[in-house]
Amino acid sequence: MEFSTYSISSSQCSEFDEIAQECKLESGYKYLASSEIPSAIPESLRLKMVSALLMWERTTSGCVYLVCNGIRLDKKANALDQEPFGIVVRSTGPSTSGFFIHHGTWLHRTIDISPEVRQILDSTSVGNYFPLGEVPSAPSGPLSDLSETSHEGAFRETLRILMSSA
Repeated sequence: MEFSTYSISSSQCSEFDEIAQECKLESGYKYLASSEIPSAIPESLRLKMVSALLMWERTTSGCVYLVCNGIRLDKKANALDQEPFGIVVRSTGPSTSGFFIHHGTWLHRTIDISPEVRQILDSTSVGNYFPLGEVPSAPSGPLSDLSETSHEGAFRETLRILMSSA
C-alpha cells in the first residue's frame, strides 16, 4: 500500500468546508455521481471514476474526517478499483492537504469485471452501484450500513492514516 500527500487550493478548502457542513449525521455515507466528486481529485483521475462514496466521521472536538472513496475504472486490468482521498476538516477549516491511498490492502478493493460488464459501465450509470454485493440500496445513511464492506475497509484505513498524521 502506498499513499501520497496532495495539496489543495483555497477554493478546494472551501469546497471541503461546505461538504463537512452538509454531513449532518455523526458518521455516515453518501453516494456521489462522477460529476459530484470534489475538485481536489485531479481531473485526470476524476475522469476515470464512475462514482465515489463520500464517508465521514465527526469527533467530539469538532473535527470531521472525510473520505472520498473513488471507484475507478481500470481499463487495462478490466477491473474496478477503489482510490480513497482523505482530509480533515477542523472547526477552523480544512487541512491544506489531504492524501490518496494507492494499492490498498483491504478486502475487495479491486473487483474484476468482464468485457460485457465493462461495456455496460461505459454506457450507463450502473457503475454507481459497484461492487454490487455490498452496497446499501439507500443513496445515503449511517456509516454502520457499510459494516464489513470494502468501503468500510477503505474508510478505516484512510482514517487510521489521517489520525496518525493529525
